[in-house]
Amino acid sequence: MRHQSAALLLALASVVPAHAHDGQPDHPPKHGGLVFTSGELDAEFVLIKPHGGYQLFFSDASGEEMPASMASNVAVSVRRGSLPAEKVALHIDNSGESWVGGATGTAPLAAAMISYAFRGKAVQTDIPLASVYHAKFQTSPRQLRAGQPAQLVFTVEDFTGKSIRSLQIVHEKPMHLMIVSHDLSEFAHIHPEPSAGNTFRVPHVFRSGGEYRLFADFTPLGAGNRIESFTVNVQGAVHAPVPLDLSGAQTSDIGGIRMALSLGEPLRTGKDIGFSMSLADAKTGSPIRNLQRYLGAWAHIAIISQDTQEFIHVHPMEEEMKNGMSPSAIRTATGFRKAGVYKMWVQFQREGKVFAAPFVLHVSDGANTVSQGPQAPTGSILVKVSSAGYEPSRIMAKAGQPLTLAFYRADAQNCGRDVIFPALGIQRELPPGKTVVNAIAPRKTGSLSFSCGMKMLRGELIIQ
Repeated sequence: MRHQSAALLLALASVVPAHAHDGQPDHPPKHGGLVFTSGELDAEFVLIKPHGGYQLFFSDASGEEMPASMASNVAVSVRRGSLPAEKVALHIDNSGESWVGGATGTAPLAAAMISYAFRGKAVQTDIPLASVYHAKFQTSPRQLRAGQPAQLVFTVEDFTGKSIRSLQIVHEKPMHLMIVSHDLSEFAHIHPEPSAGNTFRVPHVFRSGGEYRLFADFTPLGAGNRIESFTVNVQGAVHAPVPLDLSGAQTSDIGGIRMALSLGEPLRTGKDIGFSMSLADAKTGSPIRNLQRYLGAWAHIAIISQDTQEFIHVHPMEEEMKNGMSPSAIRTATGFRKAGVYKMWVQFQREGKVFAAPFVLHVSDGANTVSQGPQAPTGSILVKVSSAGYEPSRIMAKAGQPLTLAFYRADAQNCGRDVIFPALGIQRELPPGKTVVNAIAPRKTGSLSFSCGMKMLRGELIIQ
């Protein structure tokens, strides 16, 4: 089914216009559906439950909803399982806010596409059902108390509400869960594991009462990476707020180790910034060269904004550490969408112990550059790059036929600075707000993988 969805997306790439607005991340759904960009508009596709049916809302790039009458001739084409596609004409509902129509069956959707007219132009857009998953979260017991063991339980569902049993193993775990207190003084990185009832569970003890923010990082099979956040309130004694160290200190001492941070350039929004963290003995100053890989990487790096609304999870650049020896410094790169104060934790392992070195970052507004959106050449396949991964992440191709991929990375707040095709010896930089075109001539049938430099974002060419 994933191959069929990729084929549908490949076919549409030649007839669907590229995103026409500024390429910024799609706004959150307002009606419990799936938000995606279609021509000059954003659309939210909703499955009506329990009786079935489809509902479609249109909005502008900022998320401001538009009257349904702005579009005309709206229809949804759906395919269920191996059955032929069926087209359902939609009509404006009584409120005038959306287009609605009845369902054509009860089997799970394999693929769907919308078509409509807007400003005299016919538009067709694939609805990316295959890459859309969400997590539900609950705790046991339901009411958490400081100092008492609890189970954190996650259920990952596809767009139709079906729970899935397994996730991709990324850095040795199916799910990475970061937990921070409201003042960012407490930090934990733990890993829910598969459990009964298609759930992922992990035990945890919250040290204090108050509000905590949880960030679940996971990748469904055949889909892009997902990061979802949740807020929990814990009963019990609340510790006194710990103010962030705003002095700008660039060293952190922990476990007898001194980590020193240096930056490739000032911290500003809108661009990739290199980070280098050297490690030395806190007493002697001698470099430390006996790090151990922690969950498949020399370090795990989490960055969270002071208001806990922004979250970044990156790793060292693996192409700089190919010899497998313990590095003298940990190097990575990332960017920021919003100015403000952030806290960063650099987790590393030495002599069987895991340490998290904290730093406070001050990010300023960068140059006010406005992206024009992706500029994909005619006949090319547009591949969007974001913290959610590559979209599409699986692309169909034919052996012996040239293939043109147009990579577009809207902003720098992700690890997609480079795209690498190991088997082809290709590595290309992907500057934020730019479209980078790669011409590829796959010669043999099979599979060709591509990834970012940190091996966090992964894609695949299926060559037939």
